[in-house]
Amino acid sequence: MREMDRIILSMTGQETRTEEIEEFPLPVAEQWDELLARSVRMAEAIDKHLDFESKLQGRELRPITLCPEQKVSMVSDLTAI
Repeated sequence: MREMDRIILSMTGQETRTEEIEEFPLPVAEQWDELLARSVRMAEAIDKHLDFESKLQGRELRPITLCPEQKVSMVSDLTAI
């Protein structure tokens, strides 16, 4: 399959260059630390919403069991992050 892709790309003039990557560890994303920090804050916000609502309702909640108002509130908080 890869050989067929190379043939098609070479026929269309869209050959891809293979470059040696000498940097280790391999870069995953340009802003990895920022993305990781934001995802941690988002997970904390989701946990806080679920904890608050579960205390009010007296049962453990999951994001799917939230009512529409609770979902909107949680999504607006996540958007702010």
